[in-house]
Amino acid sequence: MSEKKKIRASRYFGVVLTAALALLLVWGFTSPSAASGGTTAPVRADRTVSEVLKSMEDIGGARMVNAMRSIDQSIIDESIRIRESINRSIWESESVVQSMIVSSIEEENSIAASIQESIYESSVAQASWDAQMAVLKAPLGGSHLVPFEVSYGLDDTDIPYIRAIFSGCAILGNSRAKNASDCGIFEAGHQVFYMNGASVGKMLNEPNPVTGTLLYKDVAALQRYKTLFVMGLNDIGYYDGNSFNFKADYIKLVNEYRAINPYSTIYLSEILPVPDEASPYFWRYFMIPDFNARIREVCAETGCIYVSASDYADFKYINSADHAHYSKDFYFLWAQTMANQMHLYEDFAGVFRPIEWHSVSAAEAASIAEASRAQADAARQEAEEAARRSQQEIDAAASGEGLLGR
Repeated sequence: MSEKKKIRASRYFGVVLTAALALLLVWGFTSPSAASGGTTAPVRADRTVSEVLKSMEDIGGARMVNAMRSIDQSIIDESIRIRESINRSIWESESVVQSMIVSSIEEENSIAASIQESIYESSVAQASWDAQMAVLKAPLGGSHLVPFEVSYGLDDTDIPYIRAIFSGCAILGNSRAKNASDCGIFEAGHQVFYMNGASVGKMLNEPNPVTGTLLYKDVAALQRYKTLFVMGLNDIGYYDGNSFNFKADYIKLVNEYRAINPYSTIYLSEILPVPDEASPYFWRYFMIPDFNARIREVCAETGCIYVSASDYADFKYINSADHAHYSKDFYFLWAQTMANQMHLYEDFAGVFRPIEWHSVSAAEAASIAEASRAQADAARQEAEEAARRSQQEIDAAASGEGLLGR
């Protein structure tokens, strides 16, 4: 029973008792004894009232005691319920904390294992890289050339190495290819073959004035194992801005070159940008991006490889009156980025040296292949040994305590 109901019941009980007392008093004064004039009636009436009051006190006190006991029991029950709820919350909190601790330990162990694995993989990769670089750098001696990088510190002492790296290649193109030999880095007739003002259409149709033959056929007959075409700037004017006619003829040029030298890997250079000052000479220079897009399509459709040096084509290297040709400093950078994109360092080191362009016997070809395999095996073994030593150092440092100090 709620407290409000208990209070309301107590009030009703008081009213009932009061009414009953009034009735008893009336009854006492109107009883037969009182009417007959007997002397005992008042006394009996007084005793009856006392008894009634005492009885009422006994009854009311009992009810009050029971009510208090009920209230005490409700308080005790509520305390027990609150204590059980608190205990349950503490248990649940302890479970959550324990779960978090376990999860944290597992995550820490996972992170530690991941770090160990990453360190090991990094050490293997670095060791492998160092071994490969050692093989690639060995033939370069004291040159400033660094495989897979482009250095701004090259000078004339590096030219012999550049020529040696490109010795099995042919650079075929327009006056921009000619500039690479005019500045002294490459040699015309050895690595570089050019026609002034050459376009794809002109190279396909106009013979070499010296030999009377088509230049691209003469170069293809040399059977160089890699060929770099440097074309496109003159073609914007030659094709009157029609890049799709340019693309069709470029595909024809590539196919006819391959018909003579099927073993050559062919690279097509992008058209390098020109500054605004070149507009009087190359009035459609703004179409260079469109023609470069066609060159990419030629590569996609013929299996040629698109190469770019525009990252280094700063206009500060422009040094010609027509504002379209670059200086020697630029061609040092150009030679390096072409060597990287054409994988010439690997070829020069003998790691992946192709043998088709050599006029060698089967025995000589086998010897070259065996030497390349031996170099690759030595590099791999060195990398594995370095990785093993690195793992031993990691295990020794860990000392069974884990990388995170647990």
